[in-house]
Order: sequence, then structure tokens, then C-alpha cells
Amino acid sequence: MSQFKHLFSPVSIGNTELSNRILSTAHQTNHVIDGIPTPDMTAYHVERARGGAGLLILEAAAVHPSGMLTTNTIAGYDEKVIPAYLELANEVHPYGTKVFQQLFHGGREVVSSEYKGAAWAPSAVPSLRFGTMPRPMSVEEIKEVIEGFALSAKLAKAGGLDGVEICCSHGYLPAQFWSEHTNLRTDEYGGSFQNRMRFIVEVMERVWEEAGEDFTVGIRMSADEMTMDGTDVKDAVKIVEYLVDRVRVDFIDVTAGDSSTYAGSTHIVPPSPMKHAYLTPQAFKIRMAGAVPVFVGSRIVDPVEAEQIVAAGKADVVGMTRSLIVDPEMPNKAKSGNHQKIDACIGCLQACIGHYHKGLVIGCVQNPSTGKEREVEALKKAPREKKKVLVIGAGPAGLKAALTLDEFGHEVILADKAEEIGGLLRTLRRAPMRHELAESMLDNFTRKLAISTVKVNLGCSIQPTDILKINPDVIFSAVGSRPFIPTIPGIRDPRILTADDWFYNRSKTIGKHVLVFDFTGDWPAIEAAIDLAEKGHQVTMISSKLHIGEEVHQYLRNEYLKKLYQLKVNMIPHHDLGEIKDDEAVIRNLFSYEKESIKDWDSIVLSLGRVPNVELYEQIKDLAPEVYQIGDCLAPRTLEEATYEGMMISLKLGIQNSPLQKDGNTSIAK
Repeated sequence: MSQFKHLFSPVSIGNTELSNRILSTAHQTNHVIDGIPTPDMTAYHVERARGGAGLLILEAAAVHPSGMLTTNTIAGYDEKVIPAYLELANEVHPYGTKVFQQLFHGGREVVSSEYKGAAWAPSAVPSLRFGTMPRPMSVEEIKEVIEGFALSAKLAKAGGLDGVEICCSHGYLPAQFWSEHTNLRTDEYGGSFQNRMRFIVEVMERVWEEAGEDFTVGIRMSADEMTMDGTDVKDAVKIVEYLVDRVRVDFIDVTAGDSSTYAGSTHIVPPSPMKHAYLTPQAFKIRMAGAVPVFVGSRIVDPVEAEQIVAAGKADVVGMTRSLIVDPEMPNKAKSGNHQKIDACIGCLQACIGHYHKGLVIGCVQNPSTGKEREVEALKKAPREKKKVLVIGAGPAGLKAALTLDEFGHEVILADKAEEIGGLLRTLRRAPMRHELAESMLDNFTRKLAISTVKVNLGCSIQPTDILKINPDVIFSAVGSRPFIPTIPGIRDPRILTADDWFYNRSKTIGKHVLVFDFTGDWPAIEAAIDLAEKGHQVTMISSKLHIGEEVHQYLRNEYLKKLYQLKVNMIPHHDLGEIKDDEAVIRNLFSYEKESIKDWDSIVLSLGRVPNVELYEQIKDLAPEVYQIGDCLAPRTLEEATYEGMMISLKLGIQNSPLQKDGNTSIAK
């Protein structure tokens, strides 16, 4: 506790007393049906409250039908939302955690909808990222939306919530009004700075009138939109000074970025290559300008970082959203002195914001129970028969399986032919922009293994005779995959190597001019191209995908593309490798089927997908009553599938009448 004396000190935010300074900022869970939060959303937030978070801000609630960000957005203007709010508040409050609701209107920013209605905005200025051209709002429509904010705040209070946050960040509707780039109006809501601020001032005034002075009301804003024509911190300070001089503002939640541009959108949820806590200087400027409590987030993943921010007076409350997604118990672990037991966020974005963009419920690569709290809780409580389990392979799938099995009392032996754990994480840690992800995940696994009872045998190549001696009840085959090599002419040319070779073995000499071929649109080819270019090679990246990084989350892809352009990497999409003929690499256009020869090259790096290592499984599948394939050994996919299969199959093991059945993919049950 003494290590985090500032972080775990109480603070007053308007009429709300927080027990500590740890905040879960508003983020979409997709646990919404017909505009109403579901019991699964309640279970998700209860888990974070039980873990010790001081404040939860619920995901964006639209204040008007025209402001629905997606079809899974909370309808904050609908009275049917009150019972759902009451259920959530009644479940969360006993843990001492407070709950605010974010009130939202995206204006021209509409992510998805079943029927694409007209987007409303101050003026007809398009969103570059979504390609949406809005219609200018009439004065009557402006008043209607202002009343929607007021009504939504009133309903939040009626639902037992402690306050509301008005979303002005990321170029959403209030920011569209106050920006001279998106507000071209000539009436009382446009033109001068005072007129452009009129919308947010009137919103705040009406919210206070409807909610009453015994409530808590603040705003979220981008201190810097991080885009060419966006507001910067100087503009933000001016906005704050003007606003707090005219209306009561209980807090300012500082973030960065702009939804309407690729570069700006990265800062909505910044990925792991970006620096930790990089917004604290801007937050401090806003805190000084407004003289009200300030919240700050964006890549603050460790309570040590959070403690330093609060202790230095850079902010009053710290957003640690993704830390709470991966480890809901993070606050309690830090407070009780168990800091080393905390699972650190790896910043991958794959299952948190990545699921949201795919229309899926929230998840987490490292904590697959995220978003599935009710299902997982039932499995955890079920009685189970303890078994002797052999896990072969200490990559992400095998590690997650071994640790989950150990947690529930099974006898676990973890074996790997390598001398260290990690599987493909060992390769990933050598990649320039995914290094932090791999190191953090390996560190999390290493610390958990150290305090477990798992028997770890490294440098041990398990053979069928070894299994007969061990005599396990259950075997998990998690032996991963290997690079795919196509059967095309010239593929055995000594100047050709795989991305795995480049990152891990590095046994071949690489020439000046390098072709990098990408068939998967994922990280290996991009990271290889960046690494080679940084080391002085002239790189051409050739991808069979529609665009470079097609399978990478869009915010990480933004950073990748920025880096590739900065390094002058030549990028050619829509082509594959046809053959190597003498000194020519023949590439084929996947639309026109036209062929083109590239002659100026010295080396080729291949990233063409992976092949599952099924050979061992075929030898051992009859050597135990239950044998399971998980992760890339089942089929090469991503980290998420590996950890999900490792956890879920392990959770169901030994439970009578468990849904774990023979399915031809993950198990053979004798």
C-alpha cells in the first residue's frame, strides 16, 4: 500500500467520492441488445469492481437515434435503459466502485449500422476514414440533440448511476461544432469561437438543469487530435478555459486522437509500439487551464506508472482500462503488495477494440474469460475430477493450458523440446514493433509458472515411449507450426529464406536489395520489411492481400504503414510469387493474372503462412484416454485462438457432463 499511497487515496470528483484513482474509461463491450445493456455487461463490470477499480465509465450511450455509433450502442435516450442501469449500479456499488455513463453523439462518425441513415453534423464536411458525408443540422435538430443529452443524463441518474461524461473527444459531434475545420456554419452555432462553443455550453447547461446539482458531470476531450487539420493542445487549453468560465465542469477526461482520419484514429486505442503514458504532459496543461480534476489514460498499464502520474500532480485519476481488461484484480493485487502477480497488458488490440470493430463481444488475448464472465464463472464453480495431464509444447497455447489446469488442481507436466518457453513469442520478441508485446506476454507467463506447481521439462523432445512411462490421463498437443513453403519453380534457391529464419536463425547472408513476400497480411512480413529497412537494406514488400497489413488491427496497421512510408519501403499489393527463374522473381497479379519479372534483387524473405505440426499428434492420439490438439498444432491462427483453446478446454476438463466432447478438431475422447 505504501508504494501506491497516492494511487489508493480517495478523491472527490464533483459530488462523487472515489475510493482510489484507478479508472476504467468508456469502451465498447457489445453486450447490448436493442439499445439496452445485458446481464453480461453487468457481469463484465462487476468483475472489475470486485477487483478494486475506483470508477467505471460505461460505454458510449447515444443521446439521440441519429447518434448511434453502431447497432450495438446503448440507447441512452430510451427509458427502457433505467432497469439495466439499476441492475448494474446495484451490483457494482457494494464493492465501493462508482459508475458514470458516457453520453455520446458521433455526428458524422458512424461506424456501422443495419440501415445507413443520414449522418448529422454541423456542416457537410466528410469523414475521411469512413467516407461519410453528413447533412448539416437544422437549428431545430441541434436543439433536439441538446435535449437528448439532457434526457439521457436524467435517465442515467434515475438508473442509480453516479454521474455522466459528455463525450467531446475524437472529433465526435461536440468537437465537430467547436472546430473551425468541421463547422462552416454562419448562424449562431458557427463562425466565431464563441458561436462554435455554443453547442457544448448549451448541452452542459441543459444537463445540469435536468440532472440537478447533486450529480457529477464532466467531459471527455482530445487534448490533441494528432492529425493535420485537427485541434492541438493550444486549442484544447483555450476551449477548456472558455468552458469552465461559463458552466460547471466537475472533471475533464483527457485523451487524444480523431476518429475521422487514419493517423488520428490510432490514438483512440494506441497499440503497443506507442510510448506508455504519453499524454500526461497534455493532461497537466489541461489540469492547469481548467483548475478541475483531470483524468488521463492511453497506454498506462502499470500501477507504478499510475502512482507516479498522480504523485507528480499530472492528473487526479488514471485510466487503466486495458490493464483491467486483462487483469480485473489488478487494483487489489497492487494494493495488497502482490504487484508481481499482475498480468500486464501487451497492447495487441486484437480482442478488445479488435472485437468491437468486428461486431463481436469484448475479449482479451491473455484473459479469454473477458466478456464471458458468466459462462466462465459457472465453469469455475463446477466440481471436477483431478487428472494427470501432459502438455507438450510451451508456446502460448500450451502455457495457458498448463497454468489453467494447475489453477484447478490437476497434476500438470509441461514439456518442450526448446530450452526456453514461448514458442513463436521467442521469434516475435525480435520483431522491432512487436517486441514489447512478446516480452510482456513472456514475462506474464514466466512469473505465473514460477509460483505454480507445474512440472516444467525444457529441452525435452517427448516421444511415444516417454508418454507410456508418464502414463497421463490427458495429453494436450500444443507443438505449434512451421512456415509454409510453396511448391513453385526455384523455391529452393539459396538466396531465399523465411521470416522465421530472418528473425530467429539469421544463418544466411542478406543482400542489399530484398523482396519480402506476404500471403497472410499479418505481422511477420511487415516486421521483417521494417527490420530490414532499418538495417539499411532496400526493401520491396509484395503482398497478395488487398492492402498491406489487411489482417492487422487497423490502429496497429496505421503505425505500420507510417513506418513503412518513413523507411521508403516499396509496397506492391495484389501479387503473389509465381516462380524464381534464374535471377528473376516472377510475380503474378491476382486480378488480371498478368506476370511481371523483378530482376534487381539479392535476397527474398517469405511469409506465406504456416503449416500445423500434426505429426506428433498422429503418433500419440491413442496413448491416453483424452488427447487434445490446441493452438497452431490444431490449425495456425492467432494468439487469441491459442490462449482461448488452452483455457477453455482446460476449464472443462474433469467436469461431469461437461460440454467438452469429441468434435473432430480439438479432441479425441476415448
